[in-house]
Parts: sequence; structure tokens; C-alpha cells
Amino acid sequence: MPWGRHVGLFYETKQDLLEICRPFLQAGLESNEGCVWVIAAPLTEQEAWAALRDTVPALEQYRAEQRIEILRSQTWYFTGDSPDLQKVARGWEDRLADALRRGHEGLRVAASAPRLDAKDWADFFDYEARLNAYLADKAMLLLCFYPVPAGRAADVSRTHPSTVRKRHGEWEAPGAPD
Repeated sequence: MPWGRHVGLFYETKQDLLEICRPFLQAGLESNEGCVWVIAAPLTEQEAWAALRDTVPALEQYRAEQRIEILRSQTWYFTGDSPDLQKVARGWEDRLADALRRGHEGLRVAASAPRLDAKDWADFFDYEARLNAYLADKAMLLLCFYPVPAGRAADVSRTHPSTVRKRHGEWEAPGAPD
């Protein structure tokens, strides 16, 4: 996958999420990339580390080198009880700059959407749409996870240049570019 990609992924179960997230992050670690995994319920931090441990043989070395971190969605996207998307944008810039400064090829991100109130979704999807322009010339890959039924599938498809979903046990890429 080339740098600058921003993909939306719809998943039905925790296993579906892990099925694509683990190899996605493993590929980044093996390619000398910094990696961030932003998790949301029902996945816990302990489960996320355990899932990676099952997939990535050198996980403890990567952790010691600070090549991968796991963040909680509600902490990453919020300040107090309010979404803080300016903070998130600055956070991605800082993490990308840090990865490049440390000699990594770029930054690979797997991020679960936060739980938001209905009034906050419009701002969140505006942020998601702006990410496309930001990523255009950056050494960064971003895979955004949305549970099915997302309820906002049209917004996810509109704000992500490509989407992937698992339906009836099969992975599909209906929004993949030609």
C-alpha cells in the first residue's frame, strides 16, 4: 500500500478487526515503520497486546524500541468529555515527525472510531475528510475501523478514498480505487 492512504474498514466482530489489524501492524513493524493502534471497546488494551504477541514474534523488542504504541480511543480523541480533533491532528503530526526523526520509514496507524454523541459526528467526519489532503504527501498510512452496523456508512465511504468490509465471512473492497 503506498504512503498517504486512508482506508475505512467495516467489521462485524472483534475477530474480524483482529484478522486485518494484526497483519497490518506486523507489516509496518517489519518494514521499519512506527506503528500506533488506537483501540475502542469491546477490545481492551490487554487483548490488543495479546493479539499482537500471537502474531509478531519480536513484539517485546519493538515495544522496548518504542516502535509501537496502543492508545485508547476515548483518550486519544477526547479532552475531558469533549472531542478534541485539533489535538488529534497535532498528535498525528507529532508522531509522524518522531517516527521520521528516529529513522523509521513512516507511520502506520490502525484507529478505531471513538464513541460519539450524535451532535459530534459531523465534526468528526469533517476531520476524516481533511485527513485525505493532509496525508497526500506524508509517509503515513491510516486504517480506520468502524463497527457494523456503522449507521454512518455513507459518511465513512465519503470521507475515505477506499473502504473494506467483511460480509458473510468474505472480505470485500467496494470502495477500492481502480
